[in-house]
Amino acid sequence: MAASAVVLLAGCSLPDGPAGVVVAKTERTPPASATRPYFLTVRTADGDRKDFQVYVEDFDKCSPGEPYPQCKETHG
Repeated sequence: MAASAVVLLAGCSLPDGPAGVVVAKTERTPPASATRPYFLTVRTADGDRKDFQVYVEDFDKCSPGEPYPQCKETHG
């Protein structure tokens, strides 16, 4: 079931995550799937931690300590 959800997501564009400072990066590989979802975790201005899925390009551009979404826009 989880693998089919990832396949369905692949056909859709991912929404932007909330603005904040990147505090973690995670790669999750579903069982028996060639796709690999990438996630960023940010700490928002109100102190909440939010996890959200991003494209691999944005995952590679944003490092812990950098502001999101600016990190995905400023790195080329």
